[in-house]
Amino acid sequence: MTDEAPKTADELNLMQEFPPPPERRVTLANWVEGSPVRWSFMHACELIPSAEAHRGYGPVVELPYREQALNAIQYFGTNQERLTIGDMLAQTYTDGFLVIHQGEIIREQYFNGMQPHHRHLLQSVSKSLTSVLAAVFLARGVLDLKTLNSHYLPELKDSAYGDATLQQLLDMTVAVNYTEDYGNPDSHITIHETAAGWRSRTKGNKYVPESQYLFFPQLKHQPRMVHGDTFHYVSANTDILGWILERVTASRFTELFGREIWQYMGARENAALLVDPWGSAAASGGFNITLRDLGLFGLMMLNEGEHNGRQIIPQAYIHDTLFNVDNAAWLKGNGDGLADFYPKGAYHNQFWITGNDHGAFFCVGIHGQYVYIDPKADVVIVKFSSLPKAIVQFAEENTLLGFDAIAKSLI
Repeated sequence: MTDEAPKTADELNLMQEFPPPPERRVTLANWVEGSPVRWSFMHACELIPSAEAHRGYGPVVELPYREQALNAIQYFGTNQERLTIGDMLAQTYTDGFLVIHQGEIIREQYFNGMQPHHRHLLQSVSKSLTSVLAAVFLARGVLDLKTLNSHYLPELKDSAYGDATLQQLLDMTVAVNYTEDYGNPDSHITIHETAAGWRSRTKGNKYVPESQYLFFPQLKHQPRMVHGDTFHYVSANTDILGWILERVTASRFTELFGREIWQYMGARENAALLVDPWGSAAASGGFNITLRDLGLFGLMMLNEGEHNGRQIIPQAYIHDTLFNVDNAAWLKGNGDGLADFYPKGAYHNQFWITGNDHGAFFCVGIHGQYVYIDPKADVVIVKFSSLPKAIVQFAEENTLLGFDAIAKSLI
């Protein structure tokens, strides 16, 4: 990290000239790490096949705008260094930043050449969007939280998921042997991403299934782990949830999301979702959405599932997500590195629960994507970023501390 603003994609000459020279090209071989991320996260749909969830034909929800200076707010960072919100935005490779307070936009900023109409890759913020889609079918009785995943997908009978429940899938407590090490070429997440079409298939690689549909049944039980006992963050869980939704509705995931969620949001743009060669949706990380439109999703969550004059997500699901949490499983799994930061926190229904006195909760994706919701302060904060590394712990903690400082300043 540096106190100076990082170079933009244009300053790095990424994908400049026609055609761009080899050293400036962003491809499947290099897009997920390092400086190419500055360009690729606003152009993921140009690199990987995608399908769109239609916004419907209703009017766009135009939130009132009330400009408020926030960048000078000061707070202490994770190493007790004095920071401002402006410092944090610069140091964490921010592409877009939106703050909604009491239903009004009070701050909207774009960096790195991003514009309001540009969609940005959400990475694992996508997991929370997939969760709320599942909530619709739970309320209708199409899905049941206590049912085994193999009931919906017999293909998983002999995998780690065969005797795990849908709730354990949602809570990331499946005892599956899966390593989510983004920098390891032999980790499960790397093989998963290759099967999903996110990484190139170069000669000499060991066999990788040509679709996620073929990859998930291969995942086996983690020895000495018990389903439901320990928080174990695994992206495959959410993609399997997406597959279950497809199976029980006989619909493609993007069509389903558009029909049940996105057409009611008042979004300005369609949502896009990356898909693999067989059309399997990257439900765990592949959504691409504009800053303002994702702000509307955060506002819906803040308003307990109600938005644009409609109860889109059942209120009972939101309440369960926030208040029926398992702190013991969170602590036992070290909160994926956040247990010390949020000792009263939890992970439930694909959302991160802070356990703080504001009742704040959030969605997060690698390389710095966030939707942060603070009910007490009546605040939604959305941040798009293009950090060169998947996980930079002090950047994540400084970002979350900054969000908390904004929320406290608005009470």
